[in-house]
Amino acid sequence: MTVFRKIALAGILMTVVGSGAAIAEGYSTVDLGLVRSKSACMARAERVMHRYEDTLGAHSVSTGSWTTFGWDFEPGDQDVVILCVAPAGSSSNERRAIMVIHGSETETERFATRDILNGYWDAD
Repeated sequence: MTVFRKIALAGILMTVVGSGAAIAEGYSTVDLGLVRSKSACMARAERVMHRYEDTLGAHSVSTGSWTTFGWDFEPGDQDVVILCVAPAGSSSNERRAIMVIHGSETETERFATRDILNGYWDAD
């Protein structure tokens, strides 16, 4: 299993545990690319999630040391985590941003949330 798959799996597990869900209905994982530093990645993740929260609605956004979580993003109460991880073998400060979205409603709602957040990330 590659490092990125392990990281994505860890993000999925954190989302499930954090949301209290016993069984996942569906996940979308997006590699958002490299960011110059952990602090830049975390700040960008928080801006993007707050923009979504302010525009379309969400319950809350919170941050950890290398993750930013979004809870109950509309439509369909999607839970989102953006992980800012060091690429394997990297000696630089760069971080790879990976977004994982869990949705218990429809695939269409999850994909809409994914596409909007991805667009916000690209525009930031």
